[in-house]
Amino acid sequence: MISTDDAPGIEWIKEKTKAADYHISEHIIRDFLTKKVTIREIEDAIANGRIIEIHRHPEKGACALLLGYAGEKPIHVMCADDQDGWLLILFAYVPARPMWKDPVNRVKEGGKGMGENLNKCFFCGGKIKQVKVGNFDYRLEGNLYVVKNIPAGLCMQCGEKYITAKASKKINRLIEEDRFGGTEEVFVLKYEQ
Repeated sequence: MISTDDAPGIEWIKEKTKAADYHISEHIIRDFLTKKVTIREIEDAIANGRIIEIHRHPEKGACALLLGYAGEKPIHVMCADDQDGWLLILFAYVPARPMWKDPVNRVKEGGKGMGENLNKCFFCGGKIKQVKVGNFDYRLEGNLYVVKNIPAGLCMQCGEKYITAKASKKINRLIEEDRFGGTEEVFVLKYEQ
């Protein structure tokens, strides 16, 4: 039995997800862009998921690693409680080698895997400020993709961004429909040694 004394419990996580009472981290936007996982798959995985690990950090607190399925697809979802009542979905990914032997078992024993009204950053504890325009960029296969005009919470200390469940669903839908609004010129500096 996994002790969840200081980590969010599975029923609380499921209730928050069902009510769309959560924020996702910028890391998940990258997964949307690579089409590795969708917000619907994350929600499905949480709905039928179970906690397989608890990760504890002296400054950040505890978070729960869930295993759930979207159809036949196994998905790991890392969840935390921001201590102000919000569920934070930090990471979501399909477990695979070299880290995972199968969806439940790590290759090496003991290894570690990796808004609105949101006040404190999970990663550094810094203050979250609401920004009217948040921009996310991601590089995939040599191309730079930018998602613009996202209302977001911005950590004033480390720069981590958080977006609401509603905004994440809209972004995911736009990506799935390939509704890119155009291209822009990007200035590149090359550092030569």
